[in-house]
Amino acid sequence: MFIFYSSCCKNKNESIIVEKQKCYDTINKPSIFFLENHCLAKVKGFKKKYGIVFSNYYCDEPLSIDFDNNSIIDTIAILKPFYQNDVDSTCYPENLEIDSPFLVISKTIDSNSVFLKVYKNLLSNNRANFYEELNIINNGFTISNEYNGNNGFFSKTYISFKESNFYVDSINVESWGEYQYQKTIKFKNKKFDLSKYKRTCIDSIRSNFNK
Repeated sequence: MFIFYSSCCKNKNESIIVEKQKCYDTINKPSIFFLENHCLAKVKGFKKKYGIVFSNYYCDEPLSIDFDNNSIIDTIAILKPFYQNDVDSTCYPENLEIDSPFLVISKTIDSNSVFLKVYKNLLSNNRANFYEELNIINNGFTISNEYNGNNGFFSKTYISFKESNFYVDSINVESWGEYQYQKTIKFKNKKFDLSKYKRTCIDSIRSNFNK
């Protein structure tokens, strides 16, 4: 799969203390999917929000968060492919699984949104028998996944901000049907950087427990 995120900032400071933003990273539309002309017309151009520039291929869903507890509201934005909110089913690509959303995190500095983090392969597209939800909690957020059906499965991943970065704290899983269990995986004694977490981690956990 082609990577369609580009950074214009070399040697970017990873610290939470960010100076006034002088350049804007860009998220382009994926180049691996063929879109009909009437679909292309819907995604022309770019938006500049959250301290980043992104293609109109993506619809943004912002959530307010104060992840560093400084009483200033920051933003988490989910950038979903446009067809997720489009009634025109002819614009759906053949393989939805590889066209996953981006998660963008920006910090508010002097009333301006300054880009902080972007994560790819963290979230999935909702589809038949599968639902995903992101919720804000103190110092971070959770990602919940639910697979419906006779052999249902639910997971909730807890993510928090500490030491100028985001980490996975724990993952709760529950299964019903043929395999029945409730388990919690904790990462208290070791750091699990969110950049190393992928949406497929839940599938691996499910496969290991369903034995």
